[in-house]
Amino acid sequence: MTLARQERTAAPAVAVPLSYQRPVDRALVHRSAVMEVFVTDATRLDEDTFAVAVQGPRSHSYYNDHPWSPEQLDPLFLLEAARQAVTVVAHQWMGVPHGTSFLISEWTTQFTDVTAVRAGRDAPVEFAVDVTARELKRRGSRLLAATFECAFVVGGHRVGTSTVSAGYLSGDGYRAHRVKSRGDVPPMSSSMGDERVGALVDPAAVGRTRAANVVLVDARATPAGAEARLDVPVRHAALYDHPLDHVPAMALLEAARQISVLADDRAPRGLYPYRFEAVFHRFVELDSPVAVRARRDGRHTTVEFHQDGAALCTATLGVAPVASLGAFGPAAPVEDSVSATGAGR
Repeated sequence: MTLARQERTAAPAVAVPLSYQRPVDRALVHRSAVMEVFVTDATRLDEDTFAVAVQGPRSHSYYNDHPWSPEQLDPLFLLEAARQAVTVVAHQWMGVPHGTSFLISEWTTQFTDVTAVRAGRDAPVEFAVDVTARELKRRGSRLLAATFECAFVVGGHRVGTSTVSAGYLSGDGYRAHRVKSRGDVPPMSSSMGDERVGALVDPAAVGRTRAANVVLVDARATPAGAEARLDVPVRHAALYDHPLDHVPAMALLEAARQISVLADDRAPRGLYPYRFEAVFHRFVELDSPVAVRARRDGRHTTVEFHQDGAALCTATLGVAPVASLGAFGPAAPVEDSVSATGAGR
């Protein structure tokens, strides 16, 4: 057993025992592969607060694919940890049945001590995600929507926060919603071809080392930043752990991160996104091209996703060199924030 420290505003911090011995049931985090399950335990503290144990991977083809040294955890892994944590809480304590579709509407994340979130040389990193449920909307006993405020706690210290708001649809309700919004039945990722169409961006230019993890093609520089086309491999083991009928939110955030690094004039090997905020409005479809455009504005990069003439997603990322990220973020003032609107779920 390992003690995770629960920080709360109404009472002193409480030591909470959490186990890191084995992953939870994969259905609780909406994963098909056991190796993609990072939550190992969860406990309820009171009516609306919970503590969730997470173990980070020491070797992973996606989450450990970056040039940072020594073992800095990928920010997209931390986002996935938050997603899994709130999914466990929703299923185990909010009454959300299995088979329900989770539709993320807003997502805000900020890392305040990235130096603390590192994989050990001799052991994997273990940390807690403290979750508080807010703004629950119900119809009878059925949960329609909720907001979950998360805190990443490493070694008893809070190193970042993530707030996730989501709506919940039954399987039948989700399918009806998708057909109504599109006008037809959307194709599944499992039915799509997996060939890359276009000139793949150099992995080193977007902070990756493996071509399989690059999600941008046909990139070019623009006076304001960069633009490219979205190309997420539909057989990607992490981003498409199971078949989907849309481009998932995590893939959109990965694309936003990659084009933000590409548009930055600093060395891509050392750039680390430390703040995220997202508002998702529409789905990004699998069967139509998606343009990704980045515009640099000081320390910010604004990214827009366009499909079939519509702006589906806008994201603004704050990115800083890893070397400048101290105990509380970049050495420079951090008034900058990250915002995103779009269609990932």
